[in-house]
Amino acid sequence: MPIKEFKPLPAQPAPVSTTGPIAWLKNNLFSSPFNIVATLLILSGLFLILPGLIDWLFISANWTGTTQDACVDDGACWVFIRAWSQQIFYGSYPSGELWRVNLCLFLLAVVIYLSFILPINLRNKVAIPAFLALPFVCLLFLDGRYLGLEYVNTDYWGGFSLNILLAAASIIIAFPFGFLWALGRRSNLPFAQSVSVICIEFFRGTPVLALFFMGSVMLPLFFPEGVTVDKLLRVWIILILFMSAYMAEVFRSGFQAIPNGQYEAADSIGLGYWQKTFFIIFPQVIKVSMPNILATFIMVFKNTVFLLVIAVPEILQVILGALTNSKWLGGHATEGFLFVALVFWACCYSMSMLSTSIEKKLDTSHKH
Repeated sequence: MPIKEFKPLPAQPAPVSTTGPIAWLKNNLFSSPFNIVATLLILSGLFLILPGLIDWLFISANWTGTTQDACVDDGACWVFIRAWSQQIFYGSYPSGELWRVNLCLFLLAVVIYLSFILPINLRNKVAIPAFLALPFVCLLFLDGRYLGLEYVNTDYWGGFSLNILLAAASIIIAFPFGFLWALGRRSNLPFAQSVSVICIEFFRGTPVLALFFMGSVMLPLFFPEGVTVDKLLRVWIILILFMSAYMAEVFRSGFQAIPNGQYEAADSIGLGYWQKTFFIIFPQVIKVSMPNILATFIMVFKNTVFLLVIAVPEILQVILGALTNSKWLGGHATEGFLFVALVFWACCYSMSMLSTSIEKKLDTSHKH
């Protein structure tokens, strides 16, 4: 009798009750009496709020025009944002020189992109020096005097581009400072440890608004007569020191998470202190500290709006100035603040996604 060849039956799809949108809704929104009630209450609230909100934001909104007179409908007056768009993004920077601001933003995007696409053997040799040089290159272009361009005083710098560039420059320069302060706090040298602890605790324990006031109002009192330092430069220094203190604590937590066996293994092959730190310990510190590092970046980026209290024309200061303009006294604060909130949310969410991507690239757990 011939033996029949065994042929397995084709795989059957998973039961509808365990996969698909119905199963997801059941498991996540209607899994218990409490979740059912909460889901129904939230859906009811959205049903009541969303139609009117969508109508105000989009359907009945005013989109075209250049003056307040164009806001004739009952919806949001996006004409206000459109009319002030250049000031919102660039401040009072001369219109003919806006290419310089755009160039700096483009260079920032290029440097970030290079850090992702370059191979590992070139990343440290190209991306890191490019990051460290970027703030000073942008400073030369925005100022213009040392490159033969038209000089633009820092009083004219402003808008959302200032928020981005100031935050990026502070983060880039504060990164190595924070690393050195973290090493100093862990050092066995009393002087290095004392200086690091004092700097970290002072800048981490003082509100950033107080630091801005100190840098803007009090610091010039300590300069010799006739010596002045640009206000924006003073603010940049304050942001760097503030960011460095937080980064130092982030790095310190990363150092403490590294097992002692890593230090002992580096010592066993004869590596010196700096070789051990940079080639063995620091890469692992970056990997375990990445979520906290990106959270600190986002915090500093959002803190740039506090510059309005010392009259630095960042995006929120521009919005407040526009609201007091005699030609726009129609009460468009809701549109202005909502626009600022959406812009910052989009940037912070993008940074969060970037953080997730970096964490995946640094993941060495080989999970399947």
